[in-house]
Amino acid sequence: MTRVTIHESIVKNKIFEEFQIRKGISLFNHSANSCSIEDFLAVSYVLCPDLIEVNGYIFIADFFMEEGDAAFEKVKRLELQFNNNKKDIQQWVNSWSFADFFIGNVTEGLDNSKILEQFGEVIVYHWSRRAKEIFPEKNIIVEVGNEIMGELGLTVTLYEK
Repeated sequence: MTRVTIHESIVKNKIFEEFQIRKGISLFNHSANSCSIEDFLAVSYVLCPDLIEVNGYIFIADFFMEEGDAAFEKVKRLELQFNNNKKDIQQWVNSWSFADFFIGNVTEGLDNSKILEQFGEVIVYHWSRRAKEIFPEKNIIVEVGNEIMGELGLTVTLYEK
């Protein structure tokens, strides 16, 4: 007897029922009808961002915004600010509010807790895999919580435990 097994996506198909506007008959079809190739590439970058390591600290490069000597100076300032607490430094730099992800594209989905939770699961999944791929020897934590490090609302962060 032959067996069929479906290995589900990290995004549950039922979340499509929560969409206010459906551009197609499925999530896959909706994305094809909603996103340009440039949109797909931009989203892929967010899911698999550049990471930067400075003196043993791991940062999402777009959140850190410094390179070379300026990066070392910024880390020194952060060490003073956070009393050399590595976790707090990384959490503070790497915290990002969900609302800030969509600052230029506010939709009703931002008010839907099921959609927000699913978004958080997607970010945690991808950022965790990205960090593990680059730093297999480190225990990098990616988590979602409320108002992490002063951000507003649901927030994602990354830090080394």
